[in-house]
Amino acid sequence: MKPVGSRVIETERLIMRPLQEGDAPFIYKNWTSDPMVTRYLTWDAHASLQDTENYVRYKLKRNSEDPYRFDWVLVLKETGEPIGEMEGVRASLQDNLVEMGDAIGSKFWNRGIATEALKAFIRYLFEVAEVEKIVACHISTNPASGRVMEKAGMHKDGVLKGYLIDKTTSRREDSVWYSIDKKDYGD
Repeated sequence: MKPVGSRVIETERLIMRPLQEGDAPFIYKNWTSDPMVTRYLTWDAHASLQDTENYVRYKLKRNSEDPYRFDWVLVLKETGEPIGEMEGVRASLQDNLVEMGDAIGSKFWNRGIATEALKAFIRYLFEVAEVEKIVACHISTNPASGRVMEKAGMHKDGVLKGYLIDKTTSRREDSVWYSIDKKDYGD
């Protein structure tokens, strides 16, 4: 894995770029305050813009200190506005592996944007960062996330039974895992 960090990526509808401090108001408006989005995340919806500003500062510091951090804001070309984020939430140098996590504002769901971004993420990590394997998971109550992973070329690897708690129902749900290997990329 190369320590290349996050460079600008352009897709048909998106500019995927590193986070900027001025992004906080859009991030708060479009996804961190949206309980429909954070229902499926490990963190809760932000109660205020200040929460998101703190989140942005934390991520900016963390990203500046680690060249193995792959973290993008997804900017919709049509509006120039950040609508989500995609990042390597965990990187293992020993295993040459990155785990992907994302959050996209609910008003931008079901448009193919997440798939477009994930395909670009995968291409960058394999072709630029020279990662060998990318993994991702979703809670079983969010099957749309699995469909995005499949459309981007990832394959379902397995299910961890009762691994996560659904924030809305407080019930234990399964964690569904997907991956793609560089050697299989493009097949």
